[in-house]
Formats: sequence, C-alpha cells, structure tokens
Amino acid sequence: MTTGLRERVHIIPLGHEIDRAIIPFKKHRADRAYVLTVPPTAELSQKMLEKQKHFTQKVCEGLTSLGVTPTLLYCNMFDILDSLRVVSSLIVMEKHDKGNDVFVNMSACGRKTSIAVTLASMVHGVQAYYVTADRYATGDAAYLETEHGLSIVEEGRVEPLYNFRIMMPDMPSQQFLVELYKRKDGMSSKDIFDFFRQIEIDGYDVTLKKMRKSDEYAPSPQHRILLNRTNRKFLNPLENAGYIRREWRGRQFIIHLTESGKYIACISGMVGLPELSK
Repeated sequence: MTTGLRERVHIIPLGHEIDRAIIPFKKHRADRAYVLTVPPTAELSQKMLEKQKHFTQKVCEGLTSLGVTPTLLYCNMFDILDSLRVVSSLIVMEKHDKGNDVFVNMSACGRKTSIAVTLASMVHGVQAYYVTADRYATGDAAYLETEHGLSIVEEGRVEPLYNFRIMMPDMPSQQFLVELYKRKDGMSSKDIFDFFRQIEIDGYDVTLKKMRKSDEYAPSPQHRILLNRTNRKFLNPLENAGYIRREWRGRQFIIHLTESGKYIACISGMVGLPELSK
C-alpha cells in the first residue's frame, strides 16, 4: 500500500446517461473517476457509437467542471465477464494496492453491466450506489436526452447498496483459476506443479524426474504425494464448487475452467486491465 492521503475514487460504467454519472458530485466530494465505456471499434452501428461518444464526452466534461479528474477506460459493456474483469481489477488496484476509498456507480449503465459491477463491489467490499431518476427523457421530454441522458436527475438522491459477503476461494486457488483463464487450453498436473512452484506455494519446491519421451513427470512416491496434496487442497474443492472440470487422457488429466470458474477468475481482480484510453 502506498503512503499519503487516501483518495476518493469512483468507477462509473457508462451507458446513455449523463445526470446519473455527474449529479452525485454536486453533493459528494471525489478526487478521481474512471469512466468505463464501449470502445470506438465495438460492433455497433455508427449511429450508436456516435451517440455513446456524445454521452462520454459530456460526462467527462461535467466531472472536470466539478473538480473530479476523469480517466476514460474502454470495456465490452455487453459482456458480463469483461465488465467483471475491468471493474474488479480497478477495485483491487485502487483499494488494495493504493489504499484508496472506492465507490461504484451501478445506475449509469445497462442492466447486464449493473449486475457485474454490483457483484464486483460485494466481493471486494466497496460501496456501490444507485442514483435515483426523477423522470425520464421519453415522450414529450425526449429532446432532453442529449443534455441529461435517458434519466433526468433533479433531487440527486444517492442510495447506497448494502453489501453481503460473497465467499471466494483462498488466494492460491484464485491465482490458479486466473492462470487457467489465461491459458485457455487447460493445465496438466505438470503445469499445475510448475505453477504452484512459481508462485511459491509450500511443498512444491521439489525436483521431480521427467519421463522419457514425455514432458510429464515420472510416477514416483514423491510425485504421488504431490498429486494427492494437489487434489485434496485445490482440485477437489474447486471441482466440487463447479469451477473446474477434468478431461482424462488415459491416466493423465487436463484441468479446464467451467463457465462459473471464469466468473471467479474475472471477479478476482487479477486478470488485469486493458491499456488506459486517456
């Protein structure tokens, strides 16, 4: 954790909204804000891309005028996993690495993204909040959308979302799931032993002999002990939780992530961030 003053940092996944993103800062202090939006190369119509660009620009300008420094970050807002990955990575970086206070706006984006950011907030113990709309830019008021977004906020009511604890696997298991997520093709027992040795898990700093004409380790009492330990402490609990599955190839197996495992890997905050857009 860095030393110095704690900053108040907001994460704002942004759809077609303006008021819901900037009105809270007229009453509540903040130092910085990450504005998450779809990339300009997203598979959307040019009209939709231009529309989102307008809202993003208005929000960044509004934040700046209120003394909040915005950082633009691109994210696939229509993909829950990508939203989980980006928001969780930001929370880990700002809260755990830098020691800052983090708040997440769950109301300035679409429903799928809102689900993702709420889950990420609960897992990492930061405050998610909902900005209540007083009316909407529809019908006779549709012309107001360009200045307010889809929701028109007048009173600026901000409702905190009260967290409940979501249990995550232990840290080595999370690191293992993240490694599986990155590799895509799964991991053999040798890959797993090597990875646990790399991240310095106790008991894996041993040298095992490899089989001839193979990259796998040769069966031995030491190999069996290590395999039993891996099954008991990591693979069996993760498999029982539904986060991994085994693919058998003769006597050997390959471990793959399940869809649920992908969610845990992304929400861990360890998969990483794309390059900052601004």
